[in-house]
Amino acid sequence: MITSALRRGRTRGIIAATAAVGVAALLTACSGGAAPAPTNEPTQDGTAAVDPHAPELASVKITGIKGPGLIPLIVAADKFSEQYGLTIEFVPADNSGVAITQVVSGDVASANASYFGVIDAIGQGLPLVVVAEGWASTPETGYLMARAGSGIEDLAGLAGKTVNVISLTSSHAIKLRDSMIAEGLDPDSVNWVELPYSEVAAAFEQGTIDASSAVGPTLAAVLGAGATPVFDYGAGAYEGMAESGWISSTDFVAKNPNTIAAFQCSIFAAQGALHEDRALYEEYFQSFLGAPEAAAKADVMVNFQTTNRIDALNRNVEVYEASGLLSQSIDFADHTLAAPDNC
Repeated sequence: MITSALRRGRTRGIIAATAAVGVAALLTACSGGAAPAPTNEPTQDGTAAVDPHAPELASVKITGIKGPGLIPLIVAADKFSEQYGLTIEFVPADNSGVAITQVVSGDVASANASYFGVIDAIGQGLPLVVVAEGWASTPETGYLMARAGSGIEDLAGLAGKTVNVISLTSSHAIKLRDSMIAEGLDPDSVNWVELPYSEVAAAFEQGTIDASSAVGPTLAAVLGAGATPVFDYGAGAYEGMAESGWISSTDFVAKNPNTIAAFQCSIFAAQGALHEDRALYEEYFQSFLGAPEAAAKADVMVNFQTTNRIDALNRNVEVYEASGLLSQSIDFADHTLAAPDNC
């Protein structure tokens, strides 16, 4: 796993340790092997297998890292889920590892998570399924930013530095490792740490980290403080690959197929609406993230998706393999729930 290959900093150690203990306990409970992914395929008589308009549950809790990519969830809760008889409650998470643990434990119905962490979890036998793709890697939406005075100008400058990647199983962490190896650099020479976006600006000011992933308001804040971009997470070979998405446990889907279908319809509708309406995105960028209008107008919107793309999902497996850390490969075709066709 990546957590054994990258050196974890002391920062956020308690949260990381708690997540690790939770995953270990869940692995013990799931030692019989992960259940196969449920499907939304029609029944033999041709009727729909699920009815998104008749959810088994009236309300669900959904978790994820608060940032621009989570805007569709709030739009879904405000504008789309009601037509399916579903109320959505957002529960913020510090990182994808914690979010995955909450999904498998049943604390939440679904979570937005990095696919690299999902690959690890499924490879270890955790019963997870992708229910909806979130967004594709998009240029100029997320950067590794170097603190002013850090001396970091490129990936080679990361050696011996303290670098924040939000989560050690995040796409940011794996992409950095993959790109460093491609350039003949040693990613294990970096002191990797985990901090939520809300703490990055202060850490830059205090000089406790030298570089950090940054998106949305965090990116605007550190740019304003003189930070400089080192690496674009959505450009080059990574553009268009599935970046992050919505996962549930196979057990929850099996017990609540209509509820998950209602969520799929709601989130895909919200992501489609944002893709087509820049003004809607800016409105929620301000209200959800507490950002000023100028920051909302300047932000580059990620490429939100309205369907599940298996090839784009499996691109994560390819990048993970290239990073040298993938312990067990998977095929997302076996772990992705098709979107209902009767929204």
